[in-house]
Amino acid sequence: MSTITIEVDEKNISFVKTLLEHLKGVKNVTINEGDSPYNPDFVNSIEEGRAEYKRGECTTISTKDLWK
Repeated sequence: MSTITIEVDEKNISFVKTLLEHLKGVKNVTINEGDSPYNPDFVNSIEEGRAEYKRGECTTISTKDLWK
């Protein structure tokens, strides 16, 4: 068995749930609204890093120079 995570806008939750329930082989459709399995501090750290990268506040290293 495999698990698939789908992020959906709140207005489309019921549509997506109904769609998934009608697909063959799909069992146990569960909706977790707003619950994240990740530590909030970790999520904030990742989001902050992405924002810094977008602003160009990062250091890049060429793969050739990685082991120097």
